[in-house]
Amino acid sequence: MKFVRMPSESRVSNLIDRVVVITGGANGIGAAVVRLMLQRGANVVVGDIDKAAAARLTTEVRDRWGLDRFGFEVCDVREESDIVHLLKYAQAKFGAVHCMINNAGTGGAFGSLLETSAVDWDNTQAINLRSAFLGTKHAAKMMIEQATGGSIINVTSVAAHQGGAGGAAYSASKAGIDSLTRVAATQLGKHNIRVNAVCPGAIVSSLTHRNIDPDGMMEAAAATQPLGFAGVPDHIAPAFAFLASDDSQFMSGSVMVLDGGYTAEGQNLYSGSHPFGNAIVDRATRAGVGSFDSGIRNATNDRPDESVLEQLRAELPSGPKRCVLITGVSRGLGRELCLHMIDAGHTVVGVARSQEAIEALRNEFPGTHRFDSLDVSNSEQVKAWADDVTASGLVPDLILNNAAVVNELKQVWRIEPDEFQKVMQVNVLGSFYVLRYLLPAMIRQKKGIIVNFSSGWGRTAAAKVSPYCASKWAVEGMTQAIAEELPPTMGVVTLHPGIIQTDTLTASFGESASLYPTPQEWAKVAVPYVLGIEPSDNGKQLSVPGMTTFRGMGKLNAT
Repeated sequence: MKFVRMPSESRVSNLIDRVVVITGGANGIGAAVVRLMLQRGANVVVGDIDKAAAARLTTEVRDRWGLDRFGFEVCDVREESDIVHLLKYAQAKFGAVHCMINNAGTGGAFGSLLETSAVDWDNTQAINLRSAFLGTKHAAKMMIEQATGGSIINVTSVAAHQGGAGGAAYSASKAGIDSLTRVAATQLGKHNIRVNAVCPGAIVSSLTHRNIDPDGMMEAAAATQPLGFAGVPDHIAPAFAFLASDDSQFMSGSVMVLDGGYTAEGQNLYSGSHPFGNAIVDRATRAGVGSFDSGIRNATNDRPDESVLEQLRAELPSGPKRCVLITGVSRGLGRELCLHMIDAGHTVVGVARSQEAIEALRNEFPGTHRFDSLDVSNSEQVKAWADDVTASGLVPDLILNNAAVVNELKQVWRIEPDEFQKVMQVNVLGSFYVLRYLLPAMIRQKKGIIVNFSSGWGRTAAAKVSPYCASKWAVEGMTQAIAEELPPTMGVVTLHPGIIQTDTLTASFGESASLYPTPQEWAKVAVPYVLGIEPSDNGKQLSVPGMTTFRGMGKLNAT
């Protein structure tokens, strides 16, 4: 392509054995950075919400370098627990984290300031600025604990420096990243942690041309800056390699601008007379972008084989074998938790109300595991059962309070008191009784993690599910109180499992439930995540990574 001039490889920063984590690494500049880091010897872990793009990248990595130095985790960068999980995954896979690249971002709110909704504004800040804050914070904490120092690299934009180079929400988020970078550099320098930012200019990639006349986009970009040729992701990637290496050991608090001279010339990208700005708006409009640009793009119309991602799930250190108690073990998420815990070599103690289902589990998994029919909302039953379990030596190391019921979808004035009470008894009292009668034994052995299953409706609310919302909000509050009571060697958290294709979801969302992950898909992510919860997480509100994205719903199945 006559408008592209590829970067020189005359100087190669040494990244052998460095562990680099990058968010938004499946597309565009992020994917170019991944390729260059692998080429220069680094171990790379990508966190991205776009599984299709990640599958394509993983296939390419496997074919070019093999998968020994590569990892991928689904990561919604708006969720703190996803960022923490991504870093822990990288540390478990490669032993440390030396470089964190907060690259994930979105074009965000489209249109003028007067047309920007508060929701689109907040989403833009969450994906761009909040994610950079979370990545910087938790990567720094890990680097301090490792005592290794490290490099944190944020991604800003020329839109942070010029009012006409981006929408109001996007420009504000990127300007915030500039400031965050400088503040973090001043605070983290004493730990030998460098914090810098890379500022790309007008770059042509699938995120800007959207697979609509890419050659025309290259021409528009070439006419944009003094250098006279289009910027592509490979022009930006070497800056990240430099900042990740010891070549930049005396550089912190800086913003590296790579824009072909764009900002020096002072052009207004969205003035209406700017070729590249007009090309971006034209393709966004033709691609169907409305008021908000999600940032997820399919690079081609191919449907990649996402099974390649499963190759990256194996071979992580599994840690010590545990005794895991699962309530509501006979179906849905509880059954999948049971299957995956057993596959991982842990001993499962499972309870459910259905005697028939319990007998089936006993026949399926004889031996060291224990399955009992139990109504967790009955205090006397739970006490007698807990006494018998602990007397047999099966004191849980991990409790998963998963058992729950949801009310029939009705407005509160149409719900019978008995139904409201039933939901509270199972969802709140059930968790309380299990902890009331098992915690003393766990405290005596001075270890244990408790995971009380919450819900998106335990942190927000919705119509027609007031009993369920009340129960899950109560679980959140109860957990916070218990966290203040436990010894430092233990921890209790709430867990939002995500929006999963279960019977409960089908009852609420109807046909739209099919848009969400199955329990089997969920468990592949949830089980390693749950096993990674530590006493230092005590009191936290956690969410299973990549499982909380809302994809729409049909009409509620109630009148």
